[in-house]
Amino acid sequence: MNTVGHSRSIKPARKRSSSSWLHTLGWALIIVLVVGLCGTAILRTRAEYREARAEYEQIEAEVKRLQRENERLREEIHALKNDPQVIERIAREELHMIRPDEMVLSFPPSRKK
Repeated sequence: MNTVGHSRSIKPARKRSSSSWLHTLGWALIIVLVVGLCGTAILRTRAEYREARAEYEQIEAEVKRLQRENERLREEIHALKNDPQVIERIAREELHMIRPDEMVLSFPPSRKK
Protein backbone atom coordinates (compact mmCIF):
# COMPACT_ATOMS: atom_id res chain seq x y z
CA MET A 1 0.00 0.00 0.00
CA ASN A 2 1.07 3.41 -0.75
CA THR A 3 1.08 5.56 2.38
CA VAL A 4 1.49 8.80 0.61
CA GLY A 5 -1.13 11.34 1.73
CA HIS A 6 -3.81 12.56 -0.48
CA SER A 7 -2.33 14.95 -2.86
CA ARG A 8 -4.32 17.82 -4.17
CA SER A 9 -3.92 18.57 -7.73
CA ILE A 10 -3.48 22.24 -8.50
CA LYS A 11 -5.07 23.32 -11.71
CA PRO A 12 -3.45 26.14 -13.58
CA ALA A 13 -5.45 29.37 -13.69
CA ARG A 14 -7.61 29.48 -16.75
CA LYS A 15 -7.58 32.49 -18.89
CA ARG A 16 -11.01 33.88 -19.46
CA SER A 17 -12.03 33.47 -22.98
CA SER A 18 -13.26 36.41 -25.01
CA SER A 19 -16.74 34.88 -25.13
CA SER A 20 -16.87 35.05 -21.31
CA TRP A 21 -16.04 38.77 -21.39
CA LEU A 22 -18.64 39.33 -24.07
CA HIS A 23 -21.18 37.48 -21.96
CA THR A 24 -20.37 39.68 -18.92
CA LEU A 25 -20.44 42.82 -21.05
CA GLY A 26 -23.80 41.78 -22.48
CA TRP A 27 -25.29 41.37 -19.02
CA ALA A 28 -23.84 44.71 -17.92
CA LEU A 29 -25.42 46.41 -20.93
CA ILE A 30 -28.77 44.76 -20.21
CA ILE A 31 -28.63 45.94 -16.59
CA VAL A 32 -27.75 49.50 -17.66
CA LEU A 33 -30.60 49.45 -20.19
CA VAL A 34 -33.12 48.19 -17.61
CA VAL A 35 -32.00 50.77 -15.04
CA GLY A 36 -32.24 53.51 -17.67
CA LEU A 37 -35.73 52.46 -18.70
CA CYS A 38 -36.86 52.28 -15.06
CA GLY A 39 -35.38 55.71 -14.37
CA THR A 40 -37.14 57.19 -17.38
CA ALA A 41 -40.44 55.63 -16.32
CA ILE A 42 -40.02 56.96 -12.78
CA LEU A 43 -39.26 60.49 -14.00
CA ARG A 44 -42.24 60.46 -16.35
CA THR A 45 -44.50 59.10 -13.63
CA ARG A 46 -43.36 61.80 -11.18
CA ALA A 47 -44.08 64.52 -13.75
CA GLU A 48 -47.54 63.07 -14.40
CA TYR A 49 -48.14 62.89 -10.65
CA ARG A 50 -47.21 66.56 -10.20
CA GLU A 51 -49.57 67.55 -13.03
CA ALA A 52 -52.38 65.44 -11.61
CA ARG A 53 -51.79 66.86 -8.12
CA ALA A 54 -51.96 70.44 -9.42
CA GLU A 55 -55.18 69.64 -11.30
CA TYR A 56 -56.61 68.00 -8.18
CA GLU A 57 -55.84 71.06 -6.07
CA GLN A 58 -57.41 73.33 -8.70
CA ILE A 59 -60.56 71.19 -8.81
CA GLU A 60 -60.66 71.03 -5.02
CA ALA A 61 -60.52 74.85 -4.85
CA GLU A 62 -63.35 75.05 -7.41
CA VAL A 63 -65.44 72.61 -5.37
CA LYS A 64 -64.96 74.72 -2.24
CA ARG A 65 -65.91 77.86 -4.16
CA LEU A 66 -69.05 76.18 -5.48
CA GLN A 67 -69.95 74.93 -2.00
CA ARG A 68 -69.72 78.49 -0.67
CA GLU A 69 -71.82 79.74 -3.58
CA ASN A 70 -74.42 77.03 -2.93
CA GLU A 71 -74.60 78.01 0.75
CA ARG A 72 -75.04 81.67 -0.21
CA LEU A 73 -77.85 80.73 -2.62
CA ARG A 74 -79.54 78.56 0.05
CA GLU A 75 -79.49 81.54 2.40
CA GLU A 76 -80.87 83.81 -0.33
CA ILE A 77 -83.67 81.34 -1.10
CA HIS A 78 -84.52 81.10 2.59
CA ALA A 79 -84.65 84.90 2.85
CA LEU A 80 -86.81 85.17 -0.29
CA LYS A 81 -89.27 82.70 1.20
CA ASN A 82 -89.29 83.85 4.82
CA ASP A 83 -87.94 87.39 5.34
CA PRO A 84 -90.71 90.01 4.88
CA GLN A 85 -88.23 92.84 4.27
CA VAL A 86 -86.51 90.92 1.47
CA ILE A 87 -89.85 89.96 -0.07
CA GLU A 88 -91.01 93.61 -0.02
CA ARG A 89 -87.74 94.86 -1.52
CA ILE A 90 -87.97 92.38 -4.40
CA ALA A 91 -91.65 93.23 -4.96
CA ARG A 92 -90.86 96.95 -5.13
CA GLU A 93 -87.63 96.77 -7.21
CA GLU A 94 -88.37 93.97 -9.64
CA LEU A 95 -92.17 93.89 -9.82
CA HIS A 96 -92.67 97.66 -9.34
CA MET A 97 -95.36 97.09 -6.74
CA ILE A 98 -96.53 99.67 -4.21
CA ARG A 99 -98.66 99.61 -1.09
CA PRO A 100 -102.29 100.67 -1.35
CA ASP A 101 -101.60 103.89 0.59
CA GLU A 102 -98.62 104.93 -1.59
CA MET A 103 -98.54 107.11 -4.68
CA VAL A 104 -96.06 106.84 -7.53
CA LEU A 105 -94.67 110.03 -8.99
CA SER A 106 -93.05 109.86 -12.39
CA PHE A 107 -90.56 112.43 -13.53
CA PRO A 108 -89.23 112.80 -17.01
CA PRO A 109 -85.58 111.82 -17.42
CA SER A 110 -83.26 114.67 -16.59
CA ARG A 111 -81.35 116.28 -19.44
CA LYS A 112 -77.68 116.78 -18.87
CA LYS A 113 -76.16 120.01 -20.11
